[in-house]
Amino acid sequence: MCVKCEPTRRGLMRLAMGGAAAAIAVSGAAPRAWAAEHRRTFSRHIKPLIMLDPGHGGIDPGAIAPDGIFEKHITLSSALELRQELERTGRYRVAMTRVHDVYVALDKRVADAVAQKADLFLSLHCDHLPEANLRGASMFTLSNDATDALAASVAQDENSDDGPTGFMAGAPPQVANILASLETRATKISSLNLAQDLHASFKGLIPMLPDPTRAANFAVLRDPSTPAALLEMGCLTNPLDERRLRNPVQRRQLAERITLAINTYFDNEAQQRMAG
Repeated sequence: MCVKCEPTRRGLMRLAMGGAAAAIAVSGAAPRAWAAEHRRTFSRHIKPLIMLDPGHGGIDPGAIAPDGIFEKHITLSSALELRQELERTGRYRVAMTRVHDVYVALDKRVADAVAQKADLFLSLHCDHLPEANLRGASMFTLSNDATDALAASVAQDENSDDGPTGFMAGAPPQVANILASLETRATKISSLNLAQDLHASFKGLIPMLPDPTRAANFAVLRDPSTPAALLEMGCLTNPLDERRLRNPVQRRQLAERITLAINTYFDNEAQQRMAG
């Protein structure tokens, strides 16, 4: 991450949203019902809703460590720890795509976030890489084209079934395509900001893969209205990472650093809204 470039990237969100307003004005005002249905949580009186997505579950164990530990158990334990940490701040409402060892289809996870109008979606996973010496966390955002072969491989592993590409229910045809394009652009910028905030929060404290901020076509990140990232918390194929992911103290530290990143993300979002 280029720290010096961060203000410029943050500024792109304001340009994207300003472009959205101009485009809607040209094409005709969007119906009030549509705007009410899809607006994000901007009022200071409403706490943002964070949707946590513990990967896998039920009949889908996810990655399996050499000693038989299932990814699905680590992702659920980590998400429950993170929910407590987020709620402890008093700043957020927190929902989860699953709270037990059950299978939830990828499209259902996306649909839950859409139905609850989540302000942020974070999917938690553990890597299973071909080289046991590779270790560390990595942060993924959505892209049709993967940033590299490793990102493409991770996305292929996680996309056990396909999810929706998103929809703009209630918008008239002449407006829907413009709104979808602009909303997707703004969402991608916010998602990248979240990934970079995670990177900055982890640096020097949580092990990360080289070039940990990557992109690929993940099914659970395809909703065009919700900023989203997928966090690979570590590699189950690496003994050091596995011990760290199973250690309650280390999981708590991870939850604290994720919470700090989310705080930073929403602090910057609030500053952007105040700036107009």
